[in-house]
Amino acid sequence: MKLSSLLFLSLLVMPLQARPATEKPNVIMIFLDDCGYGDFSHTGNPSIHTPNISRMVREGMNCPQFYCASPACTASRYALLTGRNPGRSGLGAWVLGPTAAKYIHPNEVTIPEGLKNQGYATGFFGKWHLGTPNSNNSMTASAFPLAHGFDTWEGTNVSNDYETGSDLIKSNPSGNTPIAGYEMIAEDILNKTDIHDNLTKRYRDRTVEFIQANKDQPFFVYLAPNMPHLPVHASDEFKDTSLRGLYGDCIEEIDAMVGTILSTLENEGIAQNTLVIFTSDNGPWIRFQNTASNSRYGEARILIGSALPFRDGKGSTWEGGVRVPGVFYWPGTIPAATVVREPVSTMDILPTVFKLAGEAVPTDRTLDGRDIRPLLNSSLFQGTVPDFEFIYTGASNNQVYGARKGAWKLHTKLYSQTGNNYGFSASFSDPLLFNVEQDPHERFDRSDDETTTVNELKQMITDFNNSVSTEGTFWNP
Repeated sequence: MKLSSLLFLSLLVMPLQARPATEKPNVIMIFLDDCGYGDFSHTGNPSIHTPNISRMVREGMNCPQFYCASPACTASRYALLTGRNPGRSGLGAWVLGPTAAKYIHPNEVTIPEGLKNQGYATGFFGKWHLGTPNSNNSMTASAFPLAHGFDTWEGTNVSNDYETGSDLIKSNPSGNTPIAGYEMIAEDILNKTDIHDNLTKRYRDRTVEFIQANKDQPFFVYLAPNMPHLPVHASDEFKDTSLRGLYGDCIEEIDAMVGTILSTLENEGIAQNTLVIFTSDNGPWIRFQNTASNSRYGEARILIGSALPFRDGKGSTWEGGVRVPGVFYWPGTIPAATVVREPVSTMDILPTVFKLAGEAVPTDRTLDGRDIRPLLNSSLFQGTVPDFEFIYTGASNNQVYGARKGAWKLHTKLYSQTGNNYGFSASFSDPLLFNVEQDPHERFDRSDDETTTVNELKQMITDFNNSVSTEGTFWNP
């Protein structure tokens, strides 16, 4: 056989690489709901098997010190999509219900908006929770995803546990429910078991379809499953299959979803063109850790995840509320088995992805995230990553509860939905200080020994508050 024929046959069996790996890479952002740091094989869970997420860790980059920006749904999602601390949102709350008047402001620049400028197709499958058109905001289209950079969406407007107003919706150019451009799939889904059981499968299928339809151009997928937020559900295929009961079934179905997505990228020949990021919006909802029976959630005490080795969970600014899994996977670009020891947060994703896509990072507002490309591959992306500085925000209009710089974390206010602050108290005048690298469980207050560090972190908080006050928000300029 002639050499030219051999070359032709080899091209037929090899997947085509549509673009160089670092030229406008595809981005898939997987953002779980209320999942704990300790809910996975790679973080040591003994009864939940997550081989596909472990593969991402093994072949990609693991960030053991990864942070979401808030311990609650709306605020965390705002920060992910904008690269900005929730204290800058002006939303007035860390969770927006289905009748809330506010929504993510139209002047915010989101990841999909920036990537659309660079020719990306943008798909969103999962929970929105950044506003709902309703009578309190004149049914504005600005409250829904298509107004913020997404070409298509299928998912819920809020969490799946609202007794009324939690709806399953999809974008549809000819639809008109609840507003023009959308179609109602199912209203008030709380007690619709068939809908709930198959949400993860639904989002998996829509994601695969979107990848296949857009494989020849750069794309961004925001995949935000409702699970494992209470009430926990899994499809029939996964029920009663894990050692951990229904909660484990749910997580293992999410892991299988991840595996399907990775296989799709490989089968379409675009794995090396695609950065996949895996994390959660906040820690597990341990408010229900002792609840044996709940009308909405069942035996909730066995249906919540684990934040171990950290204290507390969702709704808390103890580490268990905001320390979440953080995995980056990009074959051929991120070296296998990379472990990043320094802290990283969800706010770092927008500036990093914008730089990768060639999109200008906004300069007319403060961004709290950093470009962390050198952490992905220090040879390919040279430069210095700015020091990690993190402001912890909580309830009551996303006010500041603490700060971290380097290994040191300062608490100036404590909050836990369990009502348990483990024998501690804190205020701005009498704060707590922990070295969360040496003492990740936050047991040993060092404020009396490290007064210089205390003052530095208090100044960080003061500077942040002054920045928000001076700059204002788009809701309150």
